[in-house]
Amino acid sequence: MNEPVHTFRLATPDDAEALLKIYEPYIATTVTNETQVPALGEFRQRIVERDGAYPYIVCEEDGRPVGYAYGSRLFSRAAYAWSAELSVYFSTDHRGRGLGRAIYGKLFDLLALQGVRTVVGKVVCPNEKSDHLHEKMGFELVGTLRAASWKLGAWHDVHLWEKHIGDVEAEPAPLLRLSEVDPEKVCAILEA
Repeated sequence: MNEPVHTFRLATPDDAEALLKIYEPYIATTVTNETQVPALGEFRQRIVERDGAYPYIVCEEDGRPVGYAYGSRLFSRAAYAWSAELSVYFSTDHRGRGLGRAIYGKLFDLLALQGVRTVVGKVVCPNEKSDHLHEKMGFELVGTLRAASWKLGAWHDVHLWEKHIGDVEAEPAPLLRLSEVDPEKVCAILEA
């Protein structure tokens, strides 16, 4: 039997339906703080809003989306521009295969090309798999927001994971939109 082929590419609005199907099972858990399944149009708009600004990567297995990850602005104030929050989701049958590490690595590389210096993951507790992923990827657990999330009839802590992907000692250059990064470099990262 042949090993499945995994490829990575940037998401398009046409991916919304497939990615929403991946995301939907998470709504019934504490992995996401979203409590209602978003409408397809709303989910498509989320992809559109990141298009050109931050990476939104799809992982495909033999041409079929099985997971995705994206970066977004950590906080809205200008001084936070060089920090990004990360999110990653895989279909149930594709977790634990090392694909999370692969897609996160590509996300780091693309964000670094843009000039992002620090990436942050927020993990609602308990979520040992996500905590483990962040630890394996070199993140440092920098804090816990106690009882910050109410879902499924209980309060949940939120772990804050941080990783520097750029020089945090030097003054940064202006942050680039992903659409301003050399497309050949973007393709090289996605295809590596």
